[in-house]
Amino acid sequence: MPRHTPPELPQRRLEKVLGVSRANSIGVLACAGASLLLNLLAQDWIMSGFAALAVVAGAMEWHGQTRLRDGDFGGLHWLLGAQGCLYTVIAGYVMWRLKHFDPAALWAELPDDARTRFMEQLRQANVPESDRDVFLRAMNSLICAALVLASTLYQGGLAWWYRRSRAAIAKALHAD
Repeated sequence: MPRHTPPELPQRRLEKVLGVSRANSIGVLACAGASLLLNLLAQDWIMSGFAALAVVAGAMEWHGQTRLRDGDFGGLHWLLGAQGCLYTVIAGYVMWRLKHFDPAALWAELPDDARTRFMEQLRQANVPESDRDVFLRAMNSLICAALVLASTLYQGGLAWWYRRSRAAIAKALHAD
């Protein structure tokens, strides 16, 4: 006879949503806040803008989990909105990075040993040195694709899970 696990209690689901949203908001606020500070110090205004928008998304999620913790069902809307906001910021960053990628600037920022190893690998593959920028652009495109894929899965997955928890959260909040 197959074993069936009992359905999760609404209060338990609410606790899980609160825990995940708290941890996620702290992570976003810490990473985006550090990025904002470093970019401001470097006077990189474009990256500072993206970081500031990510801080806003983290603050939205923090606000949502706080409202939910205080018994306000409207906090769930903030959690959902935060995922959409952060996804939009990441997608915007990726589009900007694809459009404005400068292989020469990246090459200049790489440490000498990384440049030496990269050029050695190109020589071993019989790739002319003049194709270096093509490989750097391809690497940038792969990084951007991975970032969008990861964000789609993570932000999309969190939004889906928050949305799926809606009924249980409503029950848990009205049971008090």
